[in-house]
Amino acid sequence: MKLFKTKLRVLALAVGSLAISTFSANAANSFYAPGDLVLFFQQEGGSNTVYANLGNAATLYRGAATGVAGGTTSYNFLDISATLVSAFGSGWATDTSIYAGLAAVWGTSSSSSGLQDGDPHRTLYVSSARNSVGTIGSANSTGWNLSAAGDTAMSSGATGIATQNNVFENSYDAVQTVSITSTSQIDNQNPFLSPGIQGNAFGGAFAGGVQQVGSASTIGSFGSAGTAEFALDLYRIQAKNNISGQVGSGQAVRVGTYEGTILVNSSGQISAVPEPSTYALLGLSALVIGFVIRRRRAQNL
Repeated sequence: MKLFKTKLRVLALAVGSLAISTFSANAANSFYAPGDLVLFFQQEGGSNTVYANLGNAATLYRGAATGVAGGTTSYNFLDISATLVSAFGSGWATDTSIYAGLAAVWGTSSSSSGLQDGDPHRTLYVSSARNSVGTIGSANSTGWNLSAAGDTAMSSGATGIATQNNVFENSYDAVQTVSITSTSQIDNQNPFLSPGIQGNAFGGAFAGGVQQVGSASTIGSFGSAGTAEFALDLYRIQAKNNISGQVGSGQAVRVGTYEGTILVNSSGQISAVPEPSTYALLGLSALVIGFVIRRRRAQNL
């Protein structure tokens, strides 16, 4: 088993950003850890979904709005074009039946006071569809507020996200992969009420869904990130704000804070632009996220 996994990791490095869909029994994905931000895709009525790991949500995407420095800008740090073509065909960029979203959670306990990278259990990272280019580095979407839904929604959301991402963790050994719908939980956790109408996502916690639908044209140019096909604003939602040492202890619970925007351009390249208080660092630390992903690969050889 150890030799098999070593060969699998070498293969992953050899093919670069191409998807590897090999299942290794009783082995977790060496390119994923709970708390990593997953960019996911599904096609309405389709047989394939896509998982792509963008790295640790807290350390890479949690912006200074939460009280600490973070949210590094990184242009075109991961190429998922081959994976999208494999899953949805060469016309994925103009396919109006494809949906994309973001989700991360590291723990689902409602009673534990444990922290990971300053985040308590049930700290949710989820996307909301950006409406237009707008002001780069600022939100242009409807933010999440689960106050009315209450604490139950936080538990449902955490469990739903964990259920979706656990498939990626336990059934594959890759940074990105195509997952058939019979294996994937993306379609289960992001259902449709009717054609073109998203249902409530992640255990019903997110009314109207968290995904953005593709269009026959682009959203517009986001500078060095290129012309975006998908532009997803990322929000961080806390279930608790009273745990010693947590990041964002003074913020309201169940109300999302905008942490930045994840972009997928028409060439299948992914970029990240942080929220305004760190956007001034634009261009000074590009490729950091890519470096972190490459370092994680090297460490797992």
